Amino acid sequence: MSEYKTIFGKAVKALASDPTDAGAEGQVWYNSTSGTFKSVVGTPAWISGGNLPTALSATSGTGDTNAALNFGGLNPTPANVDTTYAYDGSTWASPGATLSLARRSLGGAGTQTAAVAFGGVAVPGITAVTDNYNGTVWTASGSLSTARRDIGGAGTQIAAIAFGGEVPGSPSFSAAVEEYNGTAWTSGGSLPAATKNPGSAGTLTAGLAFGGVITGPAKTNVTSEYNGTSWSPGGNLNTTRSELGGSGIQTAAAAFGGEAAPGASSATESYDGSSWTTASASLATARYGGGGAGDSNISALYFGGFGTARSAATEELSYTIYAPIASTWASGGNLPAPISANQGAGTQTAALSISGQPTAPGTAATTATNEYDGSAWTAGGSLAAGAASYGGASATKGSQTASLFWGGYNPTPPPAGFRTTVSSYDGSSWTAQSPFPGFSTTGYASGAGTENAALGMGGYLVTNTYESDASYNWTAGGALPQARYATAAGGPQTAAISAGGFGGSPVVIQNNADTYDGSSWTAISVTPISYAQKNGCFGTDSSDFVVAGGESNRADTIAWDGISWSTTTSLSTGRQGGSGAGASGSIGLLSGGQNPSFTNVTEEFTGEIPALNYKTLTSS
Repeated sequence: MSEYKTIFGKAVKALASDPTDAGAEGQVWYNSTSGTFKSVVGTPAWISGGNLPTALSATSGTGDTNAALNFGGLNPTPANVDTTYAYDGSTWASPGATLSLARRSLGGAGTQTAAVAFGGVAVPGITAVTDNYNGTVWTASGSLSTARRDIGGAGTQIAAIAFGGEVPGSPSFSAAVEEYNGTAWTSGGSLPAATKNPGSAGTLTAGLAFGGVITGPAKTNVTSEYNGTSWSPGGNLNTTRSELGGSGIQTAAAAFGGEAAPGASSATESYDGSSWTTASASLATARYGGGGAGDSNISALYFGGFGTARSAATEELSYTIYAPIASTWASGGNLPAPISANQGAGTQTAALSISGQPTAPGTAATTATNEYDGSAWTAGGSLAAGAASYGGASATKGSQTASLFWGGYNPTPPPAGFRTTVSSYDGSSWTAQSPFPGFSTTGYASGAGTENAALGMGGYLVTNTYESDASYNWTAGGALPQARYATAAGGPQTAAISAGGFGGSPVVIQNNADTYDGSSWTAISVTPISYAQKNGCFGTDSSDFVVAGGESNRADTIAWDGISWSTTTSLSTGRQGGSGAGASGSIGLLSGGQNPSFTNVTEEFTGEIPALNYKTLTSS
């Protein structure tokens, strides 16, 4: 370190603890506590971006991280699609343009406003169709000489390359290469081996093909470099895979995701023109068949694809000086007894678990209320009548000493049926308020808000929304865009959120999500996972919300930050029907539920904590 002051004009400081501000990047200091020299360095990392409006696999993309384009693919129906979505760095929107032919497993190249789409599989089969995009409309152009699907592509709209793929007939794999000038395709130098589903990057005169499936079929880790005339060997991928995403140029490319043995991969690798290095950053969601975009090995997008299910997720690869401490679920104090279909309110250190069914579905709902102090549950005031959330019992996300509980269902006498009761809690006892008949016929409604400004939404195949005031008077609010029930909901009356639930025709689990501004609902990005069955949920408003658990005893946890959904740390115990509480999307809890037997388990959530990426310096 003797030359550090000469180079930077500053002496190395001795600090008892590491600095926490971003200005530490590139600086060197001596940590006197650990006895080491340290600095802050930047590394690539994947972060959550805005979800596609719909889940897609076998899709294609081009552009860069702040101006990407997605086109074609397979949607959950399943069916080939002709839709186009444009990305502005945070959200996807439809410009209203459609491909000339709906298809999947197609190739693409270019930018968001000057793209080309080619090949793919449509009805009735593999196609040679090529479309040009000008930022507004797609126009059919010169067709490929050889119809192909699962094809690689790179370059620009007026200087593109298409290589490999699957062709009709036998042999089905192709080594053919075609070059595009914006209007017509001509033959180029063939790949070293017939390959389908390769990753791709680069340009017409400096292209890159990596991975894929070769005749056999067997996956390959081979990389080939194109100079505009012929291919030469490059460094092999470290993870053998096909249907992977790619970004960048021939000397600075990234490979991510893909289908490996035995399933989807999250691996990311960086290429320097001669060899691949496995990056420390991996995709949060392993998948293959997604669309890729990006202009370097540290700036990329991966969107859609298929892992355990078809996905709408978008992830962004970027350079960051942060290495966040991951979110966690930790064991909390157990409820006094197993319970499911209960409702929650309050915070992680001052929560409520209200009513629910104590033994099994179909049994009488309990009148019990339990209070949590951050470590243990104790009995609180009892309700006049129990009501399980399977029938729509709802609670505000208010405090332990000021909450509201209404509706619900009791399957056994006395009396059985949907509840119209409304009760307020003051921290020790429940007080009956004026009944609300609106919930007597809806069932399975969800709740949000506070004691003096509650919000009830949805219900069995209805779009109803109801608002209450400080006198517990209820009035109709704006209708949900789609009839849904058993949703996850939270936030205040003027900034609420509702996600997932059952809906549609036929009724299925949904991934729709909407926010409420006090008068109307607005659709937001769909959730990466479909949720229902009274998930545990908590958060402050429609920009800070977490959903965990749910139908089919899920352990997944997703978070909404006001722009996009992201998948985070899973529950230790997957379940449905539990209750959530928390004053923010960073600190909350989930208690009770079933999987398949009823449980008294409580888990406490701590969200991701920002932290600088410290590096200990050595002489090596």
